[in-house]
Formats: sequence, C-alpha cells, structure tokens
Amino acid sequence: MRALYLALCVLLGSTGARAADTLVIGNDLAEIVERLDAASRLVGRDDSSRYPAEIARLPSVGYLRQLSAEGMLALKPRRVLISDAARPAIVLQQLRGVGLEVISVARGKGIGDIEAKIHTVAEAMDRRRQSPALIEEQRRLIEALGKQPPLKGPKALYLFNRAGMTPLVMGRGTEANAVLEQAGIENSATFDAYKQVAAEAMVSLAPDFVIISQAGLQALGGEDSLWKLGGLAHTPAGQHRRLVLIDDQALLSLGPRTVQAMLQLRRDAGALFP
Repeated sequence: MRALYLALCVLLGSTGARAADTLVIGNDLAEIVERLDAASRLVGRDDSSRYPAEIARLPSVGYLRQLSAEGMLALKPRRVLISDAARPAIVLQQLRGVGLEVISVARGKGIGDIEAKIHTVAEAMDRRRQSPALIEEQRRLIEALGKQPPLKGPKALYLFNRAGMTPLVMGRGTEANAVLEQAGIENSATFDAYKQVAAEAMVSLAPDFVIISQAGLQALGGEDSLWKLGGLAHTPAGQHRRLVLIDDQALLSLGPRTVQAMLQLRRDAGALFP
C-alpha cells in the first residue's frame, strides 16, 4: 500500500497544477492558454486580454503596443508568451537580457494560422495532450465556414469605434477586411487602411449594411445615433437600417473564438438578405 501511495504521489506531482510563472501578451494567446486549461499558470496579461473572466481578473502590464520591461518584470514571470504584434520590439531584447524565456508567437494572417498558434502555446505551457481537441474544433469550424456560400451582391461597411474616438471605416489591407474576405463578404470601402469618411464619400460608398461592435455602438449613443453619422442615412444601409453587431475582439484576434465569430457574422449578414 505504501508503494502504491508513493507512486500516486509521484504521478500527481508530475501532472498536477504548476506554480504561476507565465506572463501572456496578446488576447489570442491568452484565450488559447485558457482553452488549454493552463490559465492557473499565468501571473498577468496585457490590456487586450479581457476574455474570459478568469483572464480579465489577472493584473495587467498595459497596452499591447506600449509595453515597458519594468512593468512586465514587476510581476516576476519566468516566461513571457508574447504576440509578435507587441511593441516596442526592444522590450523583448530587454527581457531576454535579464534571462527570461521569451516565446514570440506570430499573430498570423488568416484563420489557417490559428492551428500553429495552438501548437506553439501548448508546447510552451506543457499542454500537448490538451491541444488535439481544440485543434479539431477549429478544423470543424473552418470546414463549416467554407461551406457557407459567399454573400454575393450586398456590400458591408465595417465601422470601428471606441469611446472618445472618431468612428473609422475599415478599408483594404486591414484586419477587418481580411475577416470580411474570409467570411465571403464584400467590403464597400475601396480605399486602403482605415480613415474617417466625410458625408459625400459615405454616400458614394453605398454600403448595403453596417458592421459594428456592440461596444462601438454604445459609444456612439445607440442605433439612432449611428444612422445620423454623416451621409450614412442616405445609403442603402441607412435607408433600410441594416445592421450586424459583432464581438470585434473575438472576430479580429485570430484566436479560438474567431472562426465561430466569422460564421455568426456570415449568418447574420445573410439573414438581412434572404
């Protein structure tokens, strides 16, 4: 019996929860860590990582693109799991310079890159056995998205807004445009990057429907305020008040919720044009 007890102790010690030792930077990586049941290993996060609640409760080291080595070192991590979208780049050199293990993970360009992220995070967090189920889930979602026919004809206006900022229309080459392409939706914006759009230009874009996050709509003051944006009331979208609300963090992050969010976007957009 004693030998069995000792064997169980060794087994549990090798597979049980480890002490928190990892700082995660990037909401896509944080969500993957959580889905791999490794959130208990985290000592902190950045401001972009606000989902789920278990992640949001962790101390934050600031905004993804405005990091400081001092703030990150204050949490005393042994390892930093960080998106290559993080800035400034010199911070990574500083962290490595003091002996931290720094694992930089490519953000990726499309949903096909999510699987590689899962592999990388699973390896870093010693969750290799948990990764196959999450990878299989992503493959099934991608297959389901691929079976959705493109939304031919109607064009979308993707509006990005936050409290205290001027709403921006997302054009070609943006993360939002990549999402629309992968979801089979045409972008009404023909310009590159993102920009404010004057009333006359808005009318010429002639979107058939608007895509905006729930938080962005609230920051505008609600749906009535949305349709009062310059020129939007004189577009097909405004005349018919066609609107699709999205969770932009899930949709744009290229994390474990992204493909499901794309599927929902495609279905909601299709429902506007039966």
